[in-house]
Amino acid sequence: MMKNNVYVLVADCHICSHSEDEGDFFEMLDRIAEFSPAGVIFLGDIFELWIALDGYESSEHSRFVGWCSAHKAEMEIGFIEGNHEFYVSDTHREAFSWIDDVSHTFGNGIHFIHGDLVNRADRKYLLLRKLVRNPFTRFLLRLTASGIGPAIAEKVRVSLKPTNLQHKRLLPVAHLENYGQTAGREKIHTIFSGHFHVRKNIELPDGVSAEILPAWGNCGEIVLLRPDSSPVCGPWRELLV
Repeated sequence: MMKNNVYVLVADCHICSHSEDEGDFFEMLDRIAEFSPAGVIFLGDIFELWIALDGYESSEHSRFVGWCSAHKAEMEIGFIEGNHEFYVSDTHREAFSWIDDVSHTFGNGIHFIHGDLVNRADRKYLLLRKLVRNPFTRFLLRLTASGIGPAIAEKVRVSLKPTNLQHKRLLPVAHLENYGQTAGREKIHTIFSGHFHVRKNIELPDGVSAEILPAWGNCGEIVLLRPDSSPVCGPWRELLV
C-alpha cells in the first residue's frame, strides 16, 4: 500500500555486472519498495549496456526486470530508455507500468526524457541511434547472438562514450531552450532529464523549467518529486526513510 505520495526519480546508474554499485543499486530498490512511493521513474542509462535480446542480457538485467514486475502492482513504475539501453520497450514492456524509448508526459504538464535527443548538434550519436534502433539491426543482433554479436555490442558501447562525453562537458542550453519552446506549446511546464550527469535547474522560455538529474552512478543521488511538483535531490540513503 502506498505510504508516500511522491515519485522517486533515478537516472544514469550505469550498473555493470558484479560491481559494488550493483549491490548498492539493488539495495536501493529494496529500500524503494519499503518507502512505498506513488511511483518510481527510471530516466535511462540504468545499466552500462542493456541489449534486451536473448544472448545479450545478464543476471542483473533479469533481476531488475523481476523487481519491476513484482512491484508494479504496488506503485507506478516507468522507464525511459537511455542511450545505453536498446529494445527494452519491445522485450520487457509488461514489466513496467509504462515504458518509452523517447519521452513520457504526465497529464499535469510534467515531461520525462533521458536527454540524449536534446542536443541536435551531436550528429554522430544521432546517426548511431538510427543505425542501432531499427528492425534490421535487431535482426542481425539476434542472428549473431551466439557468435560475433556480443563483441559488436561491446564496440557500440565503447563508441558511445567519446561523443557523449564531448557533449556533456557543457549543458547544451540553446538546445534545451529549443526543446523547452516545443514543450511549452504542448502545455508542458517542467522537464525532467538525465544524461548530462549534473544537477541543474534551468529556467527556459515560455515558463518551462528543466530539472537535470544527477548521475546516480557518480554520487548515489536521486530526486523525490512531491505532489506540488517541487523536487528534492539528495543521497538515496538519506531520502528513502
